[in-house]
Amino acid sequence: MNRTKIVLTLAIVTLLLFVCVFLYGKYIGKNSAKLEQPIVTSQTILDKITDQYFLVTKTIFANSKAEIETPKSNNWTDLFTGKKITVSGLIRIDVGVDIKNLNAENIIVDTRNKLVTINLPAAEMLDSSLSGEIEVNVDKSIVEKLKGLLNDTRNDDYNLALQTLIDTAKTQVLTEAEIFTQARTDSIKLVELIVKNTLTDYQVIVK
Repeated sequence: MNRTKIVLTLAIVTLLLFVCVFLYGKYIGKNSAKLEQPIVTSQTILDKITDQYFLVTKTIFANSKAEIETPKSNNWTDLFTGKKITVSGLIRIDVGVDIKNLNAENIIVDTRNKLVTINLPAAEMLDSSLSGEIEVNVDKSIVEKLKGLLNDTRNDDYNLALQTLIDTAKTQVLTEAEIFTQARTDSIKLVELIVKNTLTDYQVIVK
């Protein structure tokens, strides 16, 4: 009888110890999970976006034509003193959102309601370059000599012609508001994806 009581008592004590250890472990685990949760701030979100963001651009090819009114070098002057030279070329322009213009002040974190609001910068022209060669609309008898001048990228006249064509193309692209809207929309989708994958329990609004 006494032996039975002893065994029963040991069984009850063992069970109680097991329950206590289980509850204590659960308590510790819960608190550890809380401690391990990353602190959500505007800066941590900005760092995550900066680390994972890759440039999304819309590329436009613009046929650009312009007049060069004041040739600089002696070669130009000898051939075309007092004349205007018409040049043309295919200019590539990339439009997108430069994430370097995003800062912590553009990110609002509401930890109570688990909401992140991001104000993304506007899309802009990021890069421009000549695709192909510069063409010159002049008398055929001198076009080959003139092309030789414009194929020398170290020549001041080449740089003048190229910059004039790029400026003309940029002016054309600025009138196409839809291009900038589309580029910004693509960037918004990417930023939303980055932040949502990081903060799965937060609502993310990018605008």
